[in-house]
Amino acid sequence: MCKLRFPIFLMLAVLAQACGNMKDRFELQTGDLLFSVGKENTELLIAIQNSTGKDKEVPFTHVGMASVEGDKVYVLEATPPEGVVKTPVEDFFEKTARLNDNHLIAVGRVKNEFAYTIAGAIINAEKHLGKGYDYAYSETNDQFYCSELVRFAFLDSLGNPIFEPLAMSFKNTETGNIDPYWLKHFEKLGEPVPEGEPGTNPADMALSPVIEIVHEYY
Repeated sequence: MCKLRFPIFLMLAVLAQACGNMKDRFELQTGDLLFSVGKENTELLIAIQNSTGKDKEVPFTHVGMASVEGDKVYVLEATPPEGVVKTPVEDFFEKTARLNDNHLIAVGRVKNEFAYTIAGAIINAEKHLGKGYDYAYSETNDQFYCSELVRFAFLDSLGNPIFEPLAMSFKNTETGNIDPYWLKHFEKLGEPVPEGEPGTNPADMALSPVIEIVHEYY
């Protein structure tokens, strides 16, 4: 009696294809955080990477929040120069840098104990639509930068952000000095560099203990 043998290389190929298809089938959920690296290598992005992302595996420079509406997915985000906007997810991906033809995007999801904050987070973010981008990186004004929008969207039952603030740093991680870009930036605003003031950034937010990274597109 002849036994059919399934070649091991074919089995591995099938498994690899199955894993690839599973990756392709990942579906975003409302409240998911999309951490990304900007496509355009602008002075602002370079300064953000120099100040926040050099010691991270991927130097995330931006974060937005997914909102699934029927068969459409949008990203609530604060981005210069538009400010707080609601972007079709396809456009969000188009603005993201690629590595080996894969988008540099990781998806963070709040842990189960904080799932109750998601519905309110969407409402909180949407009420800021149309507000300006926070070039001053201050938590005391009524404008928002990307991770600031997320931080003040996710609130616990007492109305406090579930993401703890961090002491902001505008120093170049290689030189230890405030990056020249930031010196010029805040000089134009007529304000001192808010070194050490409370805030947040995408690279550190991606490491927050209140979320877990559930998918990487790269």
